[in-house]
Amino acid sequence: MKKNLLLLSLAVIVLLYACEKATVKQGLIIEQVEAKWVPDSRVDVFDVELVYSQGTLLVKGETTIAEAKDELLAKLGQTDKLIDSLVVLPISSIEKKWAVTTLSLANLRDEPKHSAQLVSQTIMGTPVRILKQKGGWSLVQSPDGYIAWTNNSSLAFMNEAEFDAWRSAKRVLVLSDGWLEDGFGHHVSDLVKGSLLTVVEKQKDKVIITLPDGRSGSVESDIVREFDMTGDLPALKGEKLIEVSKEFMGLPYLWGGTSSKAVDCSGFLKNIYFLNGYILARDASQQIKYGQPVPLQVEALQVGDLLFFGDAESKKVTHVGMYIGDTEFIHSSGRVKVNSLDETRENYSGYRRASWLGA
Repeated sequence: MKKNLLLLSLAVIVLLYACEKATVKQGLIIEQVEAKWVPDSRVDVFDVELVYSQGTLLVKGETTIAEAKDELLAKLGQTDKLIDSLVVLPISSIEKKWAVTTLSLANLRDEPKHSAQLVSQTIMGTPVRILKQKGGWSLVQSPDGYIAWTNNSSLAFMNEAEFDAWRSAKRVLVLSDGWLEDGFGHHVSDLVKGSLLTVVEKQKDKVIITLPDGRSGSVESDIVREFDMTGDLPALKGEKLIEVSKEFMGLPYLWGGTSSKAVDCSGFLKNIYFLNGYILARDASQQIKYGQPVPLQVEALQVGDLLFFGDAESKKVTHVGMYIGDTEFIHSSGRVKVNSLDETRENYSGYRRASWLGA
């Protein structure tokens, strides 16, 4: 009897060991596919779970990359019988797969609830792609590629035809914070820099506009300019970059903030460049991957260059500012302010100088 129990125990151990090895192998396959297709989870989704059931491997979860799903199933299918429950986003059953931000700013969070961490924001007139929905929330992808949750009350949802009509409509870009007002001087909505508004009619000193959700009103014509996405990108001018950045001076720091109400470091730079015709990636660690590298010498810098800071040992980027000339850079740290890389200056930041990683 003892011998039989011992043999049974050994068999269970061997079986468990075999299952563990298989799990480790499959886990490595998932890691390899994810590393190849989704190296940055902020701009793509690859959430996969494997479940064994009666000799069959159930593959479930979701991803935004169809090619990643195909490769994963092909590799797992070499050794296991599969049931495919892996969904490719956006969800096909969603009728209106586009939306436009219809509040002055919409908060983007890492989970579909108001208490979740704020990770980014979109401002009025920003188009987003709807990936899936849960309750009163939508998982959206903004023009910079960032994926996060936002409340449905901040969006105007559109089908393909409605979205095409919105994109082809005549629009203006808001250059200063202000108010959209009705014909009686009552506030319809607040406006922030960078908002995109659809033009209904131009008058002598006002522009009649409509919001994505159908509300309408007027703005002073001197705080907007025509918005046109056709043609070549505008030339970046150092003096204009400085002028726009100085308009944010003293603005408070907000983790996840990307508007002229409050900004984090990379959200601040996104605003400056968007108002000059360019869309930057969302986070500092993403922004450093674009553009031409500049030597870590003050003499090599030009106005408008992005300066990246972080941990010298790990080389992890955690902060970004913009060079404005004469050894100085502007950034959001506590508030939007100007510091110098010259230790003889009163506004010198030894901490930033020591943590300067790239430009």
